[in-house]
Amino acid sequence: MSARCDVCGRKPQYGNRVSHSNRKTHRRFMLNLQHRRLVIEGAARNVKICTRCLRTMVKVPKATKAAVTPR
Repeated sequence: MSARCDVCGRKPQYGNRVSHSNRKTHRRFMLNLQHRRLVIEGAARNVKICTRCLRTMVKVPKATKAAVTPR
C-alpha cells in the first residue's frame, strides 16, 4: 500500500535522525494521510488525502474538488 496522497501526489521524504553527539541515521518523514469519501466530478470516491490538501479544500472547496485528478 503506497503512502501517497491521491490529490497532490506527495510521498514520504527522507532525511537523517541526528543525535546529540551528531551521529546520523536514516529516517522517513511520513505524510498525515486520511481516508475520506469525497465527491469528485459528480461521483463519490474513497481517497487517501493528506491533511494539507484537506485544509486547502476547506478554504477553496469548489476549485480544489473540480481539479482533483487521480494519479
